[in-house]
Amino acid sequence: MKKQKDIATDQAYQALMQELKSLISKGQHAAYKAVDNIKVQTYWQMGERIVREELGHNNRAEYGEYLIEKLVKDLEIKKSLLYEIINFYYAYKIFHTVCGKLSWSHYRVLIKIKNETERLFYQNKAVADSWSVRALRQHIKTGLYGNTSMPEIEATFQARLPAVNVPEVFKNTYDFNFLEAPENEKELEERLMKDFEKFLQAMGEDFSILGRQVAIKIDGQTHYIDLVLYHRGIPCVILVDLKIDKLDSRHIGQMNKYVGYYRQSKQYEHEKDTIGLIICKQAGKEEVRYALDGLEQKIFIAKYKAKLPSEARITKAVHLLERC
Repeated sequence: MKKQKDIATDQAYQALMQELKSLISKGQHAAYKAVDNIKVQTYWQMGERIVREELGHNNRAEYGEYLIEKLVKDLEIKKSLLYEIINFYYAYKIFHTVCGKLSWSHYRVLIKIKNETERLFYQNKAVADSWSVRALRQHIKTGLYGNTSMPEIEATFQARLPAVNVPEVFKNTYDFNFLEAPENEKELEERLMKDFEKFLQAMGEDFSILGRQVAIKIDGQTHYIDLVLYHRGIPCVILVDLKIDKLDSRHIGQMNKYVGYYRQSKQYEHEKDTIGLIICKQAGKEEVRYALDGLEQKIFIAKYKAKLPSEARITKAVHLLERC
């Protein structure tokens, strides 16, 4: 048996150390990339919301500047960053043109390019050739776009990512192990939004949040959709209904109505058909099969699992039962 002091010089141990360091490095990079991608999504949504607010008061010329000053103070955010966020939205008004492979630092450079064709050229090249932010700046500085022939420029716009297989976007079960089992749907929604970064990571790549408790009117009656997501790869809007109980066929009928409304009233021409996603605690196979008959590409059903309640919460529940 080898002595402990000899382990550090053992060749097998050194190989193990190198492999573990590589795994840690890859994990840290993946975590950073996921967080930065969420930052890009968040800033786009912030820009869209601020611009929408400004347009709602376009009869008041001074309102825009007042709004910026107030947000800078209340959000404790730098004015320069807030203007970058707004300019980011103006440069990329259609969200699916934002590429998740680029960081916010990349987009801070790109939004300074006013010519849209030139900007998208550099964006596509940065993605295709895996440019760092420094490399992107250098290519812009040396005028790569101006020194590239038109056929070569057009070729950068022809490159496309593989088509997304829609059923593969959705999981059968979502692991929400970052939250305790909720007592009602409202609590489930609030906890998911409290940890929305973890929620988006659990959903998978290319998802972003467009809204929560989104109101729509059908025959004069107001309905509320728990969550409205967007998937950049499809691209389409995804309506999410959260259920803490077992799936009921009525839930599918309700979702089908919401999806129909969105497809006919809210869907843009460049988008694929709106999709419904019901995330529930339990779902019987036969209930799903018969209720979804003919709707399999329109509505998806998934279960979720959350971590067990804390010991303190269980103890409290037991005490309440004992009092009854």
